[in-house]
Amino acid sequence: MIHYRRILELNDEGISLRGIAASTANSRQKVTEIIRLAEKKGLVCPLEDEMTDKWIEEFLFPEKSLEASGRQPLNFDYIHSYKLNVEIS
Repeated sequence: MIHYRRILELNDEGISLRGIAASTANSRQKVTEIIRLAEKKGLVCPLEDEMTDKWIEEFLFPEKSLEASGRQPLNFDYIHSYKLNVEIS
């Protein structure tokens, strides 16, 4: 599991991307992706106690939790095209 909280806290402390990657056993690319996405979504330190790694992952990557549940997002284009085909028939 990725330690999202630790990555964001180390970044807030001014640790280099290389240092964060080494400390958390993640690639620099993954660390960069997490930091940029957190900044884009306004997730900044200090983090609240309830902001666990799982919470942060679901906040940053909501599509991952949907895939893990075995469900897929609705394909509205398909649904609307099916409805049109039924009405035309």
